Amino acid sequence: MAINWDEHAEHWDTDEATSIFAEEAYSSLIKTFNIKGKHVLDFGCGTGLLSQKMSPEAKDIVALDYSEAMIEQLDNKALPNVEAVVDTLTRGLVAIHPAFRNQFDLVVASSVCGFLTNYVDTCDIVYSLLEEGGHFIHWDWLAVEPEEEMAMDPDYVERVLLGIGFKQVETTVPFEITTKQGVFKVMMAVAVK
Repeated sequence: MAINWDEHAEHWDTDEATSIFAEEAYSSLIKTFNIKGKHVLDFGCGTGLLSQKMSPEAKDIVALDYSEAMIEQLDNKALPNVEAVVDTLTRGLVAIHPAFRNQFDLVVASSVCGFLTNYVDTCDIVYSLLEEGGHFIHWDWLAVEPEEEMAMDPDYVERVLLGIGFKQVETTVPFEITTKQGVFKVMMAVAVK
């Protein structure tokens, strides 16, 4: 199911569930990882709600999203240490774009991985972008059934991340979000290279 994210960009920040998701993700992030002075990739950053929260503490942030309209909303926030990139995370992008010249201390993805067409390949690219000891942290809807669309199964996530080479992987359910469609639990995956 393809979603046209450009259509959602204008009202994304005013959606209560979206704002709460970003706030809860940030809250669980800072309990897990000290972002002070870190080089961060916000993969699938959308309008930059999470980047905006991390910006005061992080050294710098590369905010990547393939939706031009979402990135326009991020640009309007004028965050001084955030470099916005409109593109898809691919090996080709990593090879040629100057924003990916240095390894990252942290890669975050907030409500992104459940929408990926190839989670394994994307995680492999993320692994290659991290410093030794770097963290990949992502939050996604918790799958109620193993093959559920737009949600992630913790067992699958752990198998993939460990299979790629991450030394440590932990999945938790740190919060839930109430939307118009109901109450949904959120899975947080923390992987250490």
